[in-house]
This record gives sequence, structure tokens and C-alpha cells, in this order.
Amino acid sequence: MGIKTIVDEEGVTISVIGSFDVSAYEEFKENCQKYLTDSNKFVIDLEKATYMDSSALGMLLLLREKTRGDKSRVRLINVGENVLNILEIAQFNQLFVIESKT
Repeated sequence: MGIKTIVDEEGVTISVIGSFDVSAYEEFKENCQKYLTDSNKFVIDLEKATYMDSSALGMLLLLREKTRGDKSRVRLINVGENVLNILEIAQFNQLFVIESKT
């Protein structure tokens, strides 16, 4: 598992590598908090995420809350089929802009 963060004029892009689970909590939280003051637009790149559990769903919900709950402020991109299934079961497609891998 790993987290990579890129900041540009568009906002903050956080790339998740490997399992997005409880082991990513501290690193993900630190990266989000570090940039919340500079930007309220986040892109979560899940191209290299292989798995997502309920703690990852919770982290995404907290980020959404911190960005004032606006659907357009947190986008999930490059979402693979397995992770997309988890997001759809949790009905996150109603809370986030989700762009699947194509």
C-alpha cells in the first residue's frame, strides 16, 4: 500500500497504490489534512488500488464532509472493476463523481 500526492492549480490528486484499507488510514488522513487549507478540490486516483474495505469508504466520506459535502469537490478516477463494484454496492455513485477505467 502506498499513497502519492500531487498538488497543482486544479487541486490535490491522491493516488492509492495497493490495498486501500485500514493500513492506509494515517497516511491518507495526513495527506488530506495537509492540503485542506490550500484546496478543497480532491481527485482520488484509484487506478492502482487493488482492494478497498469499509475503512477506506469511511475515509472517503470524511474527506467529502471536510470539503463541505459537494459532490464535485471529490472525484474518484481510474476506478477498476473490483473497486467500482464495492463503491456501487455502497451507493457512493450518489455521493461522488466516479470515473471508471476505460
